[in-house]
Amino acid sequence: MLASVADNSESNAPVDAVLQEDDRWLLAKRIAESRTFAKSQRLSGLLLYLCEQYLLGRGAELTEQNIAAGFFERRVKFDPAADTIVRSHVLRLRQKLETYFDEEGAQQRLRITVPKGGYVPAFEDIQAIAVPEPVEFATASDTEHGQDSAAISELRITQRRLMATCILLGIFTVLFVAFSIPRLRPWLKTEIREHTATHQLWKELFNPNSRTVLVAADSGLVMLHGATGHNSTLAEYLSRNFSNQLGGLPAPRQEETLLIASRRYTSFVDLELFDRLTHLPEALSINYRVRYARDISVDDLKSSNVILSGSQDANPWVEVFEPQMNFVLQDDLSRNIRAFSNRAPRPGEKDLYESDGYEYGVLALLPNLNNTGNVLIVEGTSVAGTQAISDFLFSDGLLESFLTKVAKQDGSIPHFEILLKSRNLSGSASRSQILAYRLH
Repeated sequence: MLASVADNSESNAPVDAVLQEDDRWLLAKRIAESRTFAKSQRLSGLLLYLCEQYLLGRGAELTEQNIAAGFFERRVKFDPAADTIVRSHVLRLRQKLETYFDEEGAQQRLRITVPKGGYVPAFEDIQAIAVPEPVEFATASDTEHGQDSAAISELRITQRRLMATCILLGIFTVLFVAFSIPRLRPWLKTEIREHTATHQLWKELFNPNSRTVLVAADSGLVMLHGATGHNSTLAEYLSRNFSNQLGGLPAPRQEETLLIASRRYTSFVDLELFDRLTHLPEALSINYRVRYARDISVDDLKSSNVILSGSQDANPWVEVFEPQMNFVLQDDLSRNIRAFSNRAPRPGEKDLYESDGYEYGVLALLPNLNNTGNVLIVEGTSVAGTQAISDFLFSDGLLESFLTKVAKQDGSIPHFEILLKSRNLSGSASRSQILAYRLH
C-alpha cells in the first residue's frame, strides 16, 4: 500500500527534510501553490502525491489500483472499469500542467509532465536558448593599418543602418506572415482534408442531410451484471425486466442492485470519445444528438446514422447488428472470460481472442436497419479496449492507412469490421495493432 503525506501538513516535515534540496520537489510545491492550481486543491494534492512517491523511489508502485487506495481512499475493492476517478483526475492534471507551463510557468527550465499510458511523473530540463550578442564587423585595414577615425565612424554608422533595415524587414515579414496564415490555414486544411479517406468516413457518418445519434454506454447495467454474474438481453433491457439476473440474490440485495441499475452512469472513455467526435469539422451541431442507451428506440437505428460506444453488455443495441458481424463479444461472467469470437477464421487467425494481458476491440462500420445510413460500433473487452479504439480513430495514421487500402474506386468507404489488439497498462490502453479485418 502506498503511503502519501502530500495532503497532511503535519507529515510534510519528514518529506521536506528528505527532498528539501531536490529542485524537482521544490518545483512541484511551487506549482501546487500557483495561481493555476489555486482553485484545484484536489489536483494540487494529486500532483504532490505522484511526485512524492516517484522521488522517494516508489514510481513502480504508481498503478491505478494503488493511487485509488492511497490518494482517493478507495479502501474497498476498486473496479477501474466502473470507477474512472483516477484516470479522469490524471487527465485533468495533465491539462492543468500544460496550462501552467504555457502561462504562469513559461520561463521555467525544469518542467513536469505525466506521460500518457501511466501515472509516473517525468521531469525535463529545458535548456535556455542563449541570444547571441550583436557583433560589430571590423575590416583588416581597421586593425592592421589604423584607418582614419572618421572613416571608422562612418563604417559603423553604415553597419547600424543596415542592421536597422534588416530588423525592420524582419518585423514586416513576421507581421505579414502572421496576418496571412490564419486566412490561408482553413483553406489549406480543408483542401488537404477533403482528399483523405478518413474525411470520407466522417462525411458518411455525419451527413448534413440526415441525423446522427451518438449512443453512450449504460455503466449501471454493467454494475448490475457484475453484482448478479449474469448478462441481460436487449429485450430484458428494454422492458427493464431483470428477474432472470436477480433470482439468486436475497430480496434486500435485489432492491439495492436494481437501484444501481436504474442510475444513469457512463464511462469517462465514452465522454472522451464523444468529445472527440463532436469536434470533428464534419460534425454539424444541428445534425447530431447524444443519447443514453436506454433512451433510444429501434426507429433511431432505421432512420439515422448511429455511433454505438461500449460493448454489448454495456450497450445492448449492439445485439441488433451481431448477426451480420464476424467478430462477436463472448462475455462469460461465471468464468470471468471476456473475448471476441471469430466466426469464420482465416489462415493464421484464432477462433477466440481472449483478454489475457491484452485487450481486444472491434471497430465496425455497418448499414443501419433500413440501409439508409451507417452504424459505427466501438466495442472492447473492457473500458481500456474501447479507449484503444478511440485512440485508433483519432491519434495516429493507422485508420487512414487502412481506409485508403480498402476504399472503393469512387473514394467511398465500404462496410467493414476491424479486430484490434492493445496492451492494458493499469486500466489504460497502449497503441493498437490490427489483427484482422473483414469487408462487407
